[in-house]
Amino acid sequence: METLTFTSHETEGIIQIFMIALVMVGSIVGNGMICLLLVRFKTLRTVPNILIAHMAVVDILNALTNMPLFIMWYISDVSYLKGRPTSFFIITWFVLFVYLSIFNLIALTMDRFGAIVHGIRYHTWKTVNKAKIAVLFTWLLAVAYTYGMFIPIGLKIDLGGAAVWEYREQYLKSFGRAFIILGHFVPFAIMLILGALIWRAVRRHKRRLYPFFPMARQVKSDVKTAKTIGLTVAAFICMVVAPMFLHFFSKIHGTWPHFLAFFLSLLNNMVNPVIYGLYTQRFRRAFLLFLREPFGKSEPGQISTSRKNVQYKNGGLNTFQIIVS
Repeated sequence: METLTFTSHETEGIIQIFMIALVMVGSIVGNGMICLLLVRFKTLRTVPNILIAHMAVVDILNALTNMPLFIMWYISDVSYLKGRPTSFFIITWFVLFVYLSIFNLIALTMDRFGAIVHGIRYHTWKTVNKAKIAVLFTWLLAVAYTYGMFIPIGLKIDLGGAAVWEYREQYLKSFGRAFIILGHFVPFAIMLILGALIWRAVRRHKRRLYPFFPMARQVKSDVKTAKTIGLTVAAFICMVVAPMFLHFFSKIHGTWPHFLAFFLSLLNNMVNPVIYGLYTQRFRRAFLLFLREPFGKSEPGQISTSRKNVQYKNGGLNTFQIIVS
């Protein structure tokens, strides 16, 4: 019986394919669960959760399209993924999803800014339908920015039947740096400014608002949501924006630093649902309830009738406690 032998290059390729496949499955399962929870539970369909669900949908589409394509053009270097039209589509499609995530993070940060800084005025103004309009705007902005830059400049670059990675390097040399600075650092500067204003508002109003019970509960909820979104933004910066500098320092296509820069940006898709699960108690409760009652009608935080009766008989729960829990 012949034994299979692989060269070091083939072994590296197998390892890289396994890493991408693992992230692809994890992204689809984790983000798919976020979407299922919002379909199952009506109480989860809040404005920030609509934006979070949109990011989950973007991550699923990214895992279903860009990750297999990445395996094909970057690792496997398939022969038919070459030439200007194919390269233009693959590169712009990858970039589009990066900016969908960026603009969605801006929308999430603006939502928390309105909720914490403007308080009750924002809560009376915001609606789920307006959140859906914000989702539409993120797509329009991402498409306009990506193809508005690539169509007039990128289509002028013609390397014949060159590989996708060669076109990508040429795009980066021609206009990539200005494109990245404007599309990455400006949005994140906006998020940092809004984040600083949110932090200042929390410190200023903490002592004044928290003693008043109805508003205190809302403020605490808004702050917890802001922390979750802040972690999501921080993860995106660490795993997508920062690794881009590896492309400037490691310019040799196919090296491990070069591959890891792509891998970390794709890994971010799998990290987001983990952040929601670890830092959002409501999502954790909803997930456990979904496992018990996938097709039921109960909502997270809701006490069943039988449980209420038992607690009432034992004298361990008054009417106020039932309402709050």
